[in-house]
Amino acid sequence: MSNADSRELIMLIDDSLANLMVGKEALSNAYRVLTVPSAPKMFEMLQRYTPGLILLDVDMPEMNGYEAIKLLKENPKTERIPVVFLTAMADASSELQGLTLGAVDFIGKPFSAPLLKKRVELHLLMESQKKALQDYNDNLQNMVVSKTRTVLKLQNKVLRAMAELVEGRDTSTGNHIERTQQCLRVLLSALMNTDYYRDQTTGWDVELLLQSSQLHDVGKIAIRDSILKKPGKLTSDEFQEMKNHVIFGFDFIERL
Repeated sequence: MSNADSRELIMLIDDSLANLMVGKEALSNAYRVLTVPSAPKMFEMLQRYTPGLILLDVDMPEMNGYEAIKLLKENPKTERIPVVFLTAMADASSELQGLTLGAVDFIGKPFSAPLLKKRVELHLLMESQKKALQDYNDNLQNMVVSKTRTVLKLQNKVLRAMAELVEGRDTSTGNHIERTQQCLRVLLSALMNTDYYRDQTTGWDVELLLQSSQLHDVGKIAIRDSILKKPGKLTSDEFQEMKNHVIFGFDFIERL
């Protein structure tokens, strides 16, 4: 079997030499075919090869097909390989047992070479389509995650820019945003490590809370410069107006 051969690998397991010869003859024009005389030998070969499809005889000595498929499905390395049973048994209960164990199809023996080839082609096409769909879903999920991160970064930059705009108007509270976030992080950590508010804090997004805390003084945008930047002590009326920045901030964030 050439390593340069890029055709799909089919593993055919049967204790009958005649069936192995007929199966290989039917499939070798389109696929690489690895013939195996028993289930134990199959597991040895699976350590070296990963077939696209396993054609597995049911009635074999040492280990029958039902016992073999159980082991295949228990192993993460082989559980996804589609298994088609080859069997002379035509009763519904045997077929149901095989499908329940994870087989994708049954092909009766003695099998028709053209039918065997067509069924193999069909199942490989289905597996190819499943893989393509899974790859698409994985890529789509990665795109969603990437876009979400981009949106969150943009959101944080907008919050930061707005917070810096506010802090730029009120020069008396240098690095107030950073200090507020640091203090809030300490408080949140202590709060979430106690039992007093466990029900209330379960599920909190701490990083989102810390980002949002940048807007705690955003209402100062609505405060007159004559009050916000007054170098001396505020009068009682001015102080009352200054306190309104909380209300202005609440209204702003609610609209936002």
